[in-house]
Amino acid sequence: MSKERLAIAVDYYDAQGDADKNVIPEAVLKRLHFRQALTPDSSKLILVMVGLPARGKSFISHKLLAFLAWSGSRTEIFNAGQHRRGRASSDDSPDLSAHSRSEFFSQKNKTASGLRNQIAMATLDELLDWFATGGGDIGIFDATNSTRERRRALVERTAEVARAIGETISIVFIESICEDVDVLEANMRAKVRASPDFAGMDENEALADLQARVANYEAVYEPVVDEEGAYIKLYDISAKVSARHVFGRMSQRVLPYMMSLHIGLRPVFLAALPAGYSSRTSTGSDGESSPVEGGSFAREVARWVQSSMQGSSLRLLSSTQPSAVQASQVISAESGCISPTHRSGLNPLDTGEVLGLDREARLASMGFAERYPGGESFADLVRRLEPCVLDIEASMEPVLILAHATPCRALRAYFMRIPVEECMGAASSAAACALTNASNCVVELRPSISGRWTEQVHQLVATPRQSSFSSIGLRAEGGPQPAVAC
Repeated sequence: MSKERLAIAVDYYDAQGDADKNVIPEAVLKRLHFRQALTPDSSKLILVMVGLPARGKSFISHKLLAFLAWSGSRTEIFNAGQHRRGRASSDDSPDLSAHSRSEFFSQKNKTASGLRNQIAMATLDELLDWFATGGGDIGIFDATNSTRERRRALVERTAEVARAIGETISIVFIESICEDVDVLEANMRAKVRASPDFAGMDENEALADLQARVANYEAVYEPVVDEEGAYIKLYDISAKVSARHVFGRMSQRVLPYMMSLHIGLRPVFLAALPAGYSSRTSTGSDGESSPVEGGSFAREVARWVQSSMQGSSLRLLSSTQPSAVQASQVISAESGCISPTHRSGLNPLDTGEVLGLDREARLASMGFAERYPGGESFADLVRRLEPCVLDIEASMEPVLILAHATPCRALRAYFMRIPVEECMGAASSAAACALTNASNCVVELRPSISGRWTEQVHQLVATPRQSSFSSIGLRAEGGPQPAVAC
């Protein structure tokens, strides 16, 4: 480029220019005013699921519930299918026991069509009543919502209630589109095996009925379009995400999480470093491990990884604490997994002025937003762990988390769908006990195709030549929390 042309380029991009020439066209201003109307935070948010049957809407709904509730938002799912089945079992409602078959979902069946619309609006009213009575912040409306007419009715009813209760309620449509034949078949088989609609049916018969149901919906299905408002579209539950007009504090947290989702079945391992000396004096944390302790534990974990993974690839995430960095390097070198990634979000909870045994006692009794004097709250810890959760969810490979007790317990709360404040104390469960800083354990979290997780505790046992492990316990998500002494 000549000096003259370079000077012109610099002037164009870098010069201050004449203020009188900085005029934005009227058409652009109109768009900016529209953007300004969308940007302010709403007090309430409804995530309206859209999609044909067996497209993963309930999978997405429950994943969103886990993430948003863990993050501190009062969130609930309102499922139209459950409402329909609930009415079927009611004494004063029409008998819907036969209306889980494909004929009930045909638009030619005018009686059933009207009843489905009634159920949908009744489910929405339940969600809006929950808002009106102060029950929560984010409602997830899980239904097909397959036509623009239905979605328009939802928007109008929501606007009417919002005016009546004096709240600002935003709606974001979340459309799940599945075009991959293999993903669709997996979704269908998962649905017929788990849904009460197909209980007692032969699997092939159930699949045929579900396919007929899908065909009934396909005959009238209308994708979400720009004119309908804010939306997020997820393709094949991993392949692609598109979005429009997703602004505001709560909505913006949903979009990056949606981009991380997939249905791969890879485990997550949590390992809490043993406690040793602390480099902190005036404030406290979980306790920094000494190099000897951290290295010994790391070698035990490395040998366990080798025996358990059997050559499979593994991602390793650690905190930026010196002992965690050193231990992650040992594990990486001795187990052959890829180079570790260090994240400050995995650093221990800052307990401020609270030291010694008082730290653990407070962990078991603190509320979610309660703060250690001069330190952090569980809400603070969760907020900085959110990028780590997105990283873990997006990973297609098994992930090993190497950190101290508090971040490991908070991550476990997300996967097992337990309120954070209920599982931060060591005595809240066997797995929480295993995530103390002296347990020499690895907690394995394993997903199912439904999005639920189970956990198993592996006790590392040191021997002169190798490390084996014993299984302490297996717990399904939502199961009982045994009290244990640690």
